[in-house]
Formats: sequence, C-alpha cells, structure tokens
Amino acid sequence: MERIHYAGSSFVTGDRIAQALIDYAHFLTAHNTSAAVDIPIRKHDGTVGHANFLLGPMSQLVSESEGSRFGEILDDELVLMLHDRATGRHDSYPRPVTTTAEMSNDAFSLYSDLAEYA
Repeated sequence: MERIHYAGSSFVTGDRIAQALIDYAHFLTAHNTSAAVDIPIRKHDGTVGHANFLLGPMSQLVSESEGSRFGEILDDELVLMLHDRATGRHDSYPRPVTTTAEMSNDAFSLYSDLAEYA
C-alpha cells in the first residue's frame, strides 16, 4: 500500500494506483494543464472509499510505502486509464486552457449575425 500526501491530508491506496497517479500528475505538469482524478482509498476502518484529486502544475504529491493489515486496493482499469493518459495515448487527455483571444473569436462567431443590426 502507499500513503499519498496531498494538500495537508494523506490517503492510503494501492501501490499501482499511487504510481499511476504520480505519473499522470507529472504528465499534466509537463503539459501545463490539470485534471480531476477519483481514486479508491482505504479508510481508517478498513473500508474502501474514494478521494478526488485535482492534479496540475501546482500539485504537490508525495507517496510513501505503508504496511496495512487490509488487502491491497486494485483497480486495473483505473491504472490503465491513468497510464494511457500519462503517456499521451488517450485521445481525450486535458488540453491547455483556451486563450482569451480564442474565447473572443468563439464568442464573436456565436453572435456574428448581430453585426447586421448594429
């Protein structure tokens, strides 16, 4: 198991999930963008819950090994998805924020028919 330290809190999750999360955070930082990721975590009472992480250029994650009397948390689908996104093989990975100029052009094109009334 791995304990992930994030924003003053810490969460326990599976080894592969933690590594995939850190790899994806690194990818997002390198591409100057962000994304929210929901991962399964082990709660204090041993049950499985979920934590939602906002990852991006300013995120600071630390992962450390931790023994647990509870079983390893596994989510192969999540690990594969994060791996695909971290390696750029997922066609819907987050894109950089739209620039103000692009937003202005988009807004103008939405209302271009109003120019004839001006």
